[in-house]
Order: sequence, then C-alpha cells, then structure tokens
Amino acid sequence: MNKSLVLACAAVLLVIIFASYLLYQYPLESLIDTAATGQFIASFGAPGMVVFFLAGALFTAFGLPRQLVAFIGGYTYGVLTGVVLGTFAAVVGAMLTFFFARWLARPYVARKFPRQVAAIDAFVRDKLFLKILTIRFLPFGTNLATNLASGATNVAVRPFVFASFIGFIPQMTIFALSGQGVSVGSSAQLSLAAGLFAISLAISLYIYRHRTQAEA
Repeated sequence: MNKSLVLACAAVLLVIIFASYLLYQYPLESLIDTAATGQFIASFGAPGMVVFFLAGALFTAFGLPRQLVAFIGGYTYGVLTGVVLGTFAAVVGAMLTFFFARWLARPYVARKFPRQVAAIDAFVRDKLFLKILTIRFLPFGTNLATNLASGATNVAVRPFVFASFIGFIPQMTIFALSGQGVSVGSSAQLSLAAGLFAISLAISLYIYRHRTQAEA
C-alpha cells in the first residue's frame, strides 16, 4: 500500500478521535441555550418546522456546523423528525453553496481555492458518488470548501446531492439523539467515528485499488 495513503489515513483517524473527545468534553448543549432556542422554534407551531428547515439550510450554506442543526432539531421535534429535517436542511444548504459557486462565483472560487478545484476536477473523473460519500462520512471535513470547489468544477449535481444526503445521516442521527437528551457517552461517539472512518477507509482503498489497476 502507498505509504502516503497510510499516513494520511492515520492522520485523519487521529483528528476524528481528538474531535470526538472535544465533543464529549464540551457538548453542544453547553454552547447554546437549547431550551430557549427550542421553545422559540416550537412557538411557531406547525409552521415552525418550515422556519427551522429554512434557517438550517441558510445556516449550513454559510459553512456553519450542520451538527448543531441536528442537535436543535432533535431537542425540538424528537430524533426521527430532527434527523429528517436536519438532513434535508443540510443537503439544501450544500446545494445553495454549490449552485452559488457554479452560477455566480466560479471565477472567484477558482482563484480562492485553485488547488482544491484542480484536485476535485482530477478526483471526480471516476466513481464520483463514492468519493463524495467518503468526504461526507468524515465528521470534520471542510464542507464549505467542498461545496464551493465542487460547484466550481464539472461535478455532476445528482451524485453530489445523493452522496451528501446519505453521508450526512450518521452524524445527524447521533446529534439529534444528543439533542433529545439521550445519553451518548464518549465510547459511543468514538465507536461512531471509528465506524465512519472504517467505511471511508474501505471506500478510499477500493477507489485507490481501482485507479491503480486502471492505470496498470
């Protein structure tokens, strides 16, 4: 196996473990007034879901953490509704950024993130769905840069959207559970992170092996 690939995987694993530890030590509920936020959203009644969805989409479109959207959704509406609303909001937020880059900001994005754009252009020539899915599985990836760079390249819209949707679900679920008040300890969070990493690593190795065989 390529030594640089092994080192990169090890580095990502360390980042995931460290970030999971920080989330356990400094949970999201300590950063926001969850009760006040939930009560404010709930005060709108049924239309509050629409308000929550639109606010979540705009929130994530600016690169702010989608995990916080899931957390508030789980607290306000319960796990299932929180996951569904939060995930769709995050996907719409990603699409807003994607289309902004594609339709309005392509020249700027190409200048701002030239290496990312060039890398994604080369990266997405084959198995786009699996590659976007791998990026979305990683809990602490640069989603804003990914959305902007993807919009500034020739990435196809449909696989970008579907891979983002599926890749967002695991994280949105765990944070919606936390928001509802279900106890999720450090071992569970680390297990989730390790599982996501294992899946991403397996997909990455498959892609790497496929490319190596194709170039042989």
